[in-house]
Amino acid sequence: MSQPQPAQPNLPQYPISALDLFPVYASRAAYQQATTNQAPPFDPTRPPQYWEDLSQAGKSGTVTYLIVDTTDAATGYLGQLTITAAAAASVNLPGVYTYPAYVSAPTDAIEVGPFGTVGAASPNIVCLQADAQAVANAIAPLFPGLTPVVAQVTSGAYYYTYGVDPRRVWYIQVGTQSFIAQSLIEAQYSHGVGYPGSFQLQNGAVTWVAGTPVTQPPATQASVAIPIRQLLPNEQILSVTGPFPGDAPNWMVERTDLPQPTAPETDAQQFADLKAMLTAIQGTLNTLAAKQ
Repeated sequence: MSQPQPAQPNLPQYPISALDLFPVYASRAAYQQATTNQAPPFDPTRPPQYWEDLSQAGKSGTVTYLIVDTTDAATGYLGQLTITAAAAASVNLPGVYTYPAYVSAPTDAIEVGPFGTVGAASPNIVCLQADAQAVANAIAPLFPGLTPVVAQVTSGAYYYTYGVDPRRVWYIQVGTQSFIAQSLIEAQYSHGVGYPGSFQLQNGAVTWVAGTPVTQPPATQASVAIPIRQLLPNEQILSVTGPFPGDAPNWMVERTDLPQPTAPETDAQQFADLKAMLTAIQGTLNTLAAKQ
């Protein structure tokens, strides 16, 4: 795997993020602003992931990255992340996804009746055979012991003739019942393409019941670690303690070839400095008093 390497900052210390192999998106809004695309819907079966490796798109198998592991001092705080290529290729950002509205494109199919042409067929009754079969498969569990059949109905006084549009008026026949496939497809997409839900049998009718999208992970679920580049020979990861008691460690990259900033004094050192300063002031006051 070859990735462009982030430039090394010319600083004695810099944030871990300077090592990131890929852009990191803090939110869905940040992703859309940076890429002009809406992030995919949040997938609750995956942990949150705020980066993506587009070089893995369409690949199978797994991919391994170098990451920061702040629990493993023996390795210099480095670890490995192995995930599927499919997961690596796509962010998984919490938040609300806007499901696109479904619109059936116009068709050149013509409806014909006993007295000739009736007119253009409605685009709301035509679909591809593959899409009709997918819906038939989706509703099959509602009819135990029966197999839904996708077919065209050509008998009767009214029928359809077709042009270049590959869509047809497909019916799904289950026992004595018959459904227009496109009607079920449009019901399935009534809240937008991809909106979760399921077909259910209600009063003998096949009905699409919309679900509720999951937009947030459990509060305790950690996000996928961010891949980093290899450390250079003059770099090491270290924990920098904040200047105040109780400050959380701040993980940084240190350049060993540059002079490092002076570490902040501890509370004890600051108290000793203050004590020495007060002693010196007292000594000066004593000297002045003795001269009067």
